[in-house]
Order: sequence, then structure tokens, then C-alpha cells
Amino acid sequence: MGVSGAIVASAAPPNFPDNLVVFPDRDFVTVEGYQDHLGETATLEIFRGGAVIGSAQGVVAEGDVAFEVNHPGGYCWGAGTNLNVTPDIKPGDVAKLRFGNAPAGDTTVQDAYVDHDATLSGSTVTVTGHVAPGVNHAQMEQRIVEPALVDTEVGKRDVRAVSGPLTVAPKGGYSSSLEFSGDTFTATYVFDSAATAKIAANPSLGERAMAWEVEDADANRQGLTIAEFGEPGGPGMGGCPAGPRDQTAPQPGTASVIRSSDGTSMQVNWEPTAPPPGAAAVTGYSVEAIAKTAAANGDHVQVGTRAAATAKKTTIMGLKGDEGYDVEVRSIAGPRMSEAFTVNADAPTPPPPGTVVTPTLTADPPPSDTGAKTASSVTLTSNGQIFYTTDGSPAILGDMPSDDAKLYTGPIPITAPGTELSVAAFDKAGNHTQLSGIYDPPATSTAKPDAPKGLTATPGERSVALKWTAPDPSVTMYAVQAYVRTTPNAPFTASGSVQETPSTTLTVANLTAGTEYWFTVKAKGAGDYGDESAKVGPVVPTADRITIGTAKWKSGDFRVTGTGSAFTTATEAVSVTVFAANADGTISTRSLGSAPVTAAAPPATGGDYSVRSRNAAAGTTNPGKIYVKSSKGGVAGPFTVANG
Repeated sequence: MGVSGAIVASAAPPNFPDNLVVFPDRDFVTVEGYQDHLGETATLEIFRGGAVIGSAQGVVAEGDVAFEVNHPGGYCWGAGTNLNVTPDIKPGDVAKLRFGNAPAGDTTVQDAYVDHDATLSGSTVTVTGHVAPGVNHAQMEQRIVEPALVDTEVGKRDVRAVSGPLTVAPKGGYSSSLEFSGDTFTATYVFDSAATAKIAANPSLGERAMAWEVEDADANRQGLTIAEFGEPGGPGMGGCPAGPRDQTAPQPGTASVIRSSDGTSMQVNWEPTAPPPGAAAVTGYSVEAIAKTAAANGDHVQVGTRAAATAKKTTIMGLKGDEGYDVEVRSIAGPRMSEAFTVNADAPTPPPPGTVVTPTLTADPPPSDTGAKTASSVTLTSNGQIFYTTDGSPAILGDMPSDDAKLYTGPIPITAPGTELSVAAFDKAGNHTQLSGIYDPPATSTAKPDAPKGLTATPGERSVALKWTAPDPSVTMYAVQAYVRTTPNAPFTASGSVQETPSTTLTVANLTAGTEYWFTVKAKGAGDYGDESAKVGPVVPTADRITIGTAKWKSGDFRVTGTGSAFTTATEAVSVTVFAANADGTISTRSLGSAPVTAAAPPATGGDYSVRSRNAAAGTTNPGKIYVKSSKGGVAGPFTVANG
């Protein structure tokens, strides 16, 4: 058939109607579309230099906006992720969306923004700003937003300037241009009246610079950055976490104490907690031992040290051997100090005369007496505190942990052959027990993973969206193949080359509308690829794309509106028909009305439709869920009909 299709990962940036829109000045992100993930939880992350500086989870809701982060009615940064900081989003940061571990699109924040208030000269208003070399000038727009312009000859709440010379606006009232010189842009507006120019020069909703990464064939702006001059950053609603500059110092993650046998000194160990991304760095630690017994005047003696920012342990001297202490460890970041991690340090209790009590200590798996023991990790257990090294150096020096020893907090991974494990367990009185051993990691498995399951295929405009389930966590890559055949009983023929991706979603693009396709996927683990999945198909890409904007029913009135990428022209009529959904969510054959798709009014592109039924034709009850199907094969739905 000579049919081929390029398979591309669903990432960077999303395809319409899905989109990521970033408002860096307000640290606010809108996730649009993703209706094929309706009801699913998505994770939105902001990356800077490969590190996550902000994250939140949200559930995809029905409609054009799936969910928003740091905007009234939306989710706070940190929701579902516990990274409780509102990131200070800057140009160059990358917003990424994923469902589970499957990437679903990303966008890089564009480096273009207004840097001065609008200026007025007669009937001319000028707005200037910064634009970095990497920003596509053809994919930029500058806007002035002022609702009072609606009542002027402009007739809209905003005026816009796009790249190019002075051009009359589609609805009149002003002309505009957007020109560039080096790293500066200048938007010029010439209004039909000086009074209107004065209104535009003092906008209540400000000046904006908009830049986008991709513009598709229908002029949809994908991966959009909207920089709003003068808007404050930080939390966008009450109860959301503070920004990085307002965060307190981070409380240490753990802390423990070992006292010497005479009780006059103690070693305090702690594990730092990284400060929130963008917050002030930790500059040191305050470690204080506070006597439990109060003096006659009510004071408690306090002995302590100030440790360096890189420290994880310190020794406090000069303690009373028979006194108990509360030990408080705090991190310090500039002028701020964290909440304390408090550890109880009772006075040592000598064992009965003639006895020596040492803490227990076991390893799972235990070390071998004849050579290296094979293990992916080693779990240690003791009734005391455990310290260890993995390079053969001693874990104990004198009667205290060595400087190189680490506090045990969980299983120790064995990643290199000949790992020399040295372990010491201490009780609060300083008694200790030791063990050591050599460990090797298991040999790398070369087993091939099973075929992925649950492969589904959803047709789109000259494309097919694929989803599947990972067979096991060891999978590192997937390979997808498209197939066609000339007749129903003919052999399958590969269409295009095998394409690899690490995600569990792919979009097959540039397909032929009306052609039947089948697809398979196979998984790769530590070894080679496993078997292909069963073929899913036939799947038929459509010739156009349909969206549903609104669907409302009330007694005697039923109306559905939306858009289509194809519309009626002088040579071809394009229409849509609304169908009721079956109880199982599939499309039925029951038509609820039809209407033509007409060209959208400039500067919008594509087409619009409005299907409306009145009186008896509207039906006596809300139809529930619907589909909309175009005469060129595009389908949208299921979509829930609202009352009202």
C-alpha cells in the first residue's frame, strides 16, 4: 500500500487539545485537555538543571482545563507530593507532566517578558521588553489587557501585537506592530482615538508577553508561556506553601545519641534534610544538650556546639555523668533556625557487678566465613544504634563510631563486587558489638520480559494514540510496530520502522486518514526484547479533529458547541452529528441532531459548530453522555451533558 507512519513519544510539548501553559510571574500552571485521562491522577513537576524544584498532583477533570496549580480553585504546589514549596518559576525551567511513570508532555519556560510599563504619546502606546536569542520571534505576541476597552471602538478587553509591521486589527479600532532589535522587543499600538490610547496605556490587568514552542497547522499554540508584567509570585491562594525565599530552615531528618561509658561525653549523629529548592542553603547546625534536672532557680544547664554545614556528627564534652539530657539538633540557614529534632539521652545505668551487657547485632543475609556472600542488599538489626562503612575502614574508633561511619537507617544496597562491610552497634552507655563481611551483588539477569498487556489504540486526526501496561519494573525500553494489509485475509505488512520509547504511551503521527492499522508493542529488560504483544486493530485515523466545548440540556432546549479542524468551504460541506452514548460508554446509533461546521471568525482558525434542538426535539430528559462525529470521520467523546 506504500503507507508509513512516524511514531513519536507523547512529550515536549503536548499535542492539541492537550497543552501546558505556564505563568512564571505568578508561579502558576494550567494543564489543558488530557480528556483521554479523565479521572486519572497526573503529576506536574518543575525542573531546573535536572532537579525538581516544585511538584503537585491533580486529577484530570472534564472540560478544556484538566486542572490548575497555584491558582484559585486549583491545587497547591506540594499537593500529593509533599515537596511543600511554591517554586519561583523562571525562564529556562521545564514543566513536565506524567501519568505514573509515563511522560505526557513538557514545555520549557520561554525567556520573553515585558520589562516596563506602557508609555503614551498622543494616540500611540508603546510596550517594550526582553526576548532571549532562543525565542522564535514568529511565535510571540504582546497583549495589553483592560476590560474598559470593550466599551470603546476596540470592542474587546485586550489589544494584541504580533510579529511584523504595523497592521490594522481584524475588528478595527487600532493598528499594531511587534518588532525586534537584539534582545529587546517593541510593541507599538496606534489607536483611532487618543482617549482609547489613554485607557490602554494604564491597564488594570497589565501587559503580557506570550511565547510558545510549537504552532501546529491549525495555529494552536503549544507549550505556551504567558509572562504577566508586575504580577507577584508566591502562593496563589491561602494555605499553599511558602516560596523558597520564605521557607524556614529544614528540620534534620534523623538524630541519635551515644554516651561514653562514664557519661561525661556524647556523640550526636544526624542526617540532614535538604532545604526546599531555591531556599537559602544550610550554613550550620546547632546541637545542644539540655540537663533534665533544673537548678534551684528553675534554669536547666545547657551544653552544646555549633557544627559546620557539612557535618553529620559532633561530640559534646563536659557533661555530668549521672545527669540525663534532652539533645536538640537544629539546622541553620542564614538568620533562620529550624524546629528541633529532639533525642532523649538518659544517664548511663551501670550493669550489675561482674556482668557485661552488649547490644545485639545481626545481618541478613549473614556474612560468609569462606568468601563473598551474594546479596542485592544487607539488612541489619540491633537493639542499639548501628553504624557502618562499606570500604573496609573500621566502623568503630575507641569506644565511639569512627568519623567515616554512617548511621544505619535502612537496607544497605550492594552495588559493587567485593563490598567490604564493617558494622558496629552501640547502646546508650557506649557498649558495642561488631561484625564484618564481604558481599557481591547478584549477577545481572538476562531474562527477557513478558509481552506488555492492555494495549489500546485511540484514533485521532491522521494519528493513533497508544497506551499499554508495563509487564514488570525491570523494563527499560519498549518497541512499537505499525502494520497494514491490503485485504481482510492478506498477511500483515510492517508500516514504517520499529520505534523505541521508555514510556508506556506513544502517538503514531502522519498516518493516512481512512486506512486500517494494527499495532504491537514489546518490552526490553536487562537482556534483549521479549515477545510482541497481540495486535490491536483495526484502528482508522480520521481526517479531522473534533472537540466538544459545551453540552447543556434543560427542558425544551438542548445545545452542543465545539470546534473542528475541517470546515465547510465552497468545494466541500463538513457537518457534525451528536449521538447518545450507550450505557457502557460506547457510541450509539441514536442521533440527537446535526449542524454544519463553519469557518471560525478571524483571527481564530479552524471551524465552529453549534447543534441545537428545541421543544420536543430536545427530549424529555438529559441524555447523559454524548459523542460528536464529523462527516470526515473525526470523533469526540464521551462528554457529560450538564443541566442548565
